Amino acid sequence: MRYFEHRLTVGFSDTNVVGNVYFANYFLWQGKCREEFLRQYAPRVLQDFRAGFGMITKESACVFHHETFAFEEILIRMALERLTRTAVSMRFDYFRVQSEPMRTLVAEGRQTAMWVNPQHSIAMFPEYLHAAIRQFAGNSIDTHEAGTPA
Repeated sequence: MRYFEHRLTVGFSDTNVVGNVYFANYFLWQGKCREEFLRQYAPRVLQDFRAGFGMITKESACVFHHETFAFEEILIRMALERLTRTAVSMRFDYFRVQSEPMRTLVAEGRQTAMWVNPQHSIAMFPEYLHAAIRQFAGNSIDTHEAGTPA
């Protein structure tokens, strides 16, 4: 399976009064990982966003296994689970990196995003974006080509 990886260092702004990472930040990190993927593999998406097209999150989830704290390095691996012409479902694995290659799985997330046109109706991904996402499809990935949402 091919992954897109994004690294970050936990800052104080990511933590709550108890000192651990506030749960909602894992969802923000999913968005940052997705945005970094777009920046690297589909930078043309910015033109489409400016023209009123967009990618909306239909659903998102996260299961937490271990607490994380300020100054820890987190590696987020985003993997493609399902791709249609209008939607993409991704898996996010969050790892605490103690020292390479030692990693601890701290959380697992999922997200489904859909492409919308300027009228906010579901639309087909532009070909350049669909092709960029398809690069991460493995043999077991569902890349159903129907126009129905994931």
